[in-house]
Amino acid sequence: MYEFAETWIVPAQLILAMFGMGATLSVRDFALIFRYPVGLCIGLGLQLILVPLVALAFIEILGMSPGWALGLLLIAVVPGGATSNLFTFLARGNVPLSIAVTLTTTLVCMVTIPTILSLTASSYLPADFQMPVGQMIIDIIRCLLVPVAAGMIVYRKWPGRADQVARWSVRASLLLMLLVAIAAFGSGRMEIAEYGFGPPLAIVAFGVTLALVVPQLCRLANRFDDDTTTLSIEVVIRNTAIALLLVQFFFSGQPEQGHVLYTCLFYAGLSGLLMLPFLLLNRFDRSPVLFRARAPRPLDLEGHSGHE
Repeated sequence: MYEFAETWIVPAQLILAMFGMGATLSVRDFALIFRYPVGLCIGLGLQLILVPLVALAFIEILGMSPGWALGLLLIAVVPGGATSNLFTFLARGNVPLSIAVTLTTTLVCMVTIPTILSLTASSYLPADFQMPVGQMIIDIIRCLLVPVAAGMIVYRKWPGRADQVARWSVRASLLLMLLVAIAAFGSGRMEIAEYGFGPPLAIVAFGVTLALVVPQLCRLANRFDDDTTTLSIEVVIRNTAIALLLVQFFFSGQPEQGHVLYTCLFYAGLSGLLMLPFLLLNRFDRSPVLFRARAPRPLDLEGHSGHE
């Protein structure tokens, strides 16, 4: 059941989500991202520099063994997942920024993943290690670019119906996401206490650190709450599908491979919980930054950001 969900339901869920969000967006929304590229640049810096550095710090401080270290490093070097775009939409964040950061980091990671792994985990890499570039490009086109473009066409051609199309597409996407969660929970592929409570606590500490640090850094960079929420969700939600695709290359048939797989699966479930505060706070006009007043986006920079 879980294999069916992973192969068919997950792509369908992402396509519906991206189509629904596309139906709330125009070309002007994306033009604003490149007219004011600070948010995109911050997103790239957080994804490509901060997250790997935090992972390396945890590995060094905790003295993690090879399997656990590589698992955490894989989570850190993969880009933000496309699911972050859906959660940003539900949080009433900056959807065009979220999509732009997801797309850009996914393209860049084809270079950064093998580079970072070769510098930090070369002893774990097989001699013939290669990124699955072709599969990643196909997934980007199929699950992100095409459905968003189709949704934007609906928004342009039938603006009176676009909101309804977006609403029902997102609802259907959430239903499919629930089915995937049920399938994963019932698959028995992972028991939290399987390796004791040390590894899951380390993974939780890593995720919580990202969730606490990123909003503060965004506020220091004078980002508005919509952007802070967007970038926080983008960092917390990792593309574990890419990580799981890479797991097969490491420690084949050895116990350490189970550690890598466990880390990826555990973080995939954890990230959904970690992003909920950002979703709820911004959606109900509260600051996503702890102990700080709300910083709304000025009216002159307000684009149509894909709110429900």
